Amino acid sequence: MSSDTLGLVVRELQHRMRNLLSVVLCFVDTTDADTASELRLALSARIAALSDAYRMIEGAQERRVLLAWLLERTLRPHAMSHRHCILLSGPDVRLEPHVALSLHVIFHELATNASKHGALSSAVGAVEISWDRPPHLTGQALAIEWRERGGPSVRKPGRVGFGTKLIERALPNAEVDLDFAPDGLVCRLLVDLDHAAAGRHEVG
Repeated sequence: MSSDTLGLVVRELQHRMRNLLSVVLCFVDTTDADTASELRLALSARIAALSDAYRMIEGAQERRVLLAWLLERTLRPHAMSHRHCILLSGPDVRLEPHVALSLHVIFHELATNASKHGALSSAVGAVEISWDRPPHLTGQALAIEWRERGGPSVRKPGRVGFGTKLIERALPNAEVDLDFAPDGLVCRLLVDLDHAAAGRHEVG
């Protein structure tokens, strides 16, 4: 292996380690609990999901991940009893690994919340996830919408919970809008993929 190739490998490893550690630090910063035991359990669950996602992304062809493929695998555990209630629609979009990892964190959190309190806690509830490349925006912008319906009535929480903080911080430089509509939570993301690619030392 030439010195130039070795240098590229080392820099890539450094990027990946920084991205991974930044996500873990985001978990620590945004996870609340009443006791040390509860905090340990919550962090362990999030880190286990992150580890699964990292293995999944590492096994992807060319290390670039189709958004639909990522969503299918992230949401599969939550679709076991809702086989026809998680609907995906959008064009083929390939993501860099660090962007895919951050989006996995966000959608895992949304799905966990929906299974506990939202649309996926109801036998008639559903989640629709759609994405597109907005033609009116320059660069590589990606707009994603998570929309719940048919679940319990939604009210905006009185305080910002750790799940909300994690969703808002997992992908820096993305625009995140959480709409606690009575008929179902709507989460809208606008991701600048150009900026994300240029800032690989950061999460996302």
